[in-house]
Amino acid sequence: MTSTDDWLKKQGEPLSLFDLANRWGEALKVVGAGNGAGLIAGGAALATFAKYPNALPLIKAGGVCFFVGVLSFAVGFASLQLAIFSYDAMLHEVRLKKQESVRNLERTIAIAMAGANWLALGSATAFVLGLLFGLRVFLSF
Repeated sequence: MTSTDDWLKKQGEPLSLFDLANRWGEALKVVGAGNGAGLIAGGAALATFAKYPNALPLIKAGGVCFFVGVLSFAVGFASLQLAIFSYDAMLHEVRLKKQESVRNLERTIAIAMAGANWLALGSATAFVLGLLFGLRVFLSF
């Protein structure tokens, strides 16, 4: 086989939970950092635009969106870590042939990964909403 065939074969292999969680973790970190920066910028905007009372509700709404994004990032990242550690524990239980424990850990992993997925989407949505509120304030001046 050529190196191109090897590359194509490798691309067709499914990701392990560790690889998938690593990629989700990196994406969550980016969205969390964006929400954190937006929250800080919203606080600075409150002081800067204090003499424009019409802009303050939009700035506060954007700040709330960024705050929700930070919270959903934190819970989503914790959920992702729970899935990783549960997966590791499940592999140990498989070696010991503890089927009931394996089934419980499989459920925990599935719930944690689904939760991390929804929380990541929520964090990204909060980021976009925060940006839209900020854009609205920016365009009004």
